[in-house]
Amino acid sequence: MSYQISKKRIRRGLQVFTLVSLGSVVVIFLFTHSHMTTEALKSIEPLWLLCAIPFILLDWLGGGYRLYLFSRVFHPQIRFKTCVKANLANYFLGSITPSQTGGGPAQIYMLYVGGMPAVEATSASLMAFFSTTFFLIIAGAGMFAFRGSLPFSKGYLLHLFNVGMFFFLAVAVLMILALAFPGFYRELFRIVVRVVSRVRRKDYLRAGSWAHGAIDAIDRCHRQLIHYARRHFHIFIAGILVSAVCFIAKFAVAYLIVRSLGMRASFLDVALLQMVIILINYFFPTPGASGAAELSSAALMSAVVSKGLIGFYVILWRLLSTYVSVAVGGGVVLHELGKREKVEVDDTIADDVPEPEAVAAK
Repeated sequence: MSYQISKKRIRRGLQVFTLVSLGSVVVIFLFTHSHMTTEALKSIEPLWLLCAIPFILLDWLGGGYRLYLFSRVFHPQIRFKTCVKANLANYFLGSITPSQTGGGPAQIYMLYVGGMPAVEATSASLMAFFSTTFFLIIAGAGMFAFRGSLPFSKGYLLHLFNVGMFFFLAVAVLMILALAFPGFYRELFRIVVRVVSRVRRKDYLRAGSWAHGAIDAIDRCHRQLIHYARRHFHIFIAGILVSAVCFIAKFAVAYLIVRSLGMRASFLDVALLQMVIILINYFFPTPGASGAAELSSAALMSAVVSKGLIGFYVILWRLLSTYVSVAVGGGVVLHELGKREKVEVDDTIADDVPEPEAVAAK
């Protein structure tokens, strides 16, 4: 299967992302602004915001290093700098496309530009995604078990948390089952597609169709995971640990923003709330979870940020955690595109995963 990265699609995604984000911030300000807001702003401490910069860089470099770990298995000549750029491209396209669907192809394209064959770049990108998802599954399960200790002062916040956790864990369970028992899902998917084909009077299972590609992808993803479980399990575990470091860096940025606004919340409380926000928005269909990210953050972080400052918190949080990464990643992608209006990225996964020595001999 292939994915097209075009300047036209980038412009459209940026427009939707910007409009929805701005609209959400305006709504938050309308409902939280008060006569106390101006006075509260005088207590902002900029030094805390400056302290957030190293953690933003740690998140970027950590994501690049996670990709570097997996890429070296398939292509030992890959450079760490290339993986960092690919990670930033993932941030950018993932933020301006629905459900982050453009992030993977952008990452694959940057690895390819850096000298890595497209098939091997796809395999490395897929394993980086799996390591992140597995960390979130572990963290989500742990938080669901200890949800009673979360810093929720209002009943509806706990309800929002439970809904978000149920949705994420349900998706996670389906993903794990699909990888553990690909045959069951493959046959179930075939049955559904056959029914749709009869209703629409089209053969969606023919070679080259989207359904045929989806079935093929299930098998290939399963083979990739089995390969790592048998031969490179230590690298997969390392990828999960690096993911944990990246998320801790994200939590630190949110904590420092809270401190800059004069709040005295504990790091653990902020980290738990941030984890909930990430899990709720991870699969949200709008570009970069725009709208949902702002509104859920305003609702959940109201447990530790005063009402008059929650709008400013959301702006600073999105600026440092998302908008800066989008801007830098956008610069990287547009620089590589150059004068080309579009590129086609083939995200086919290798049938047989080669050993590093075999790749290096090519």
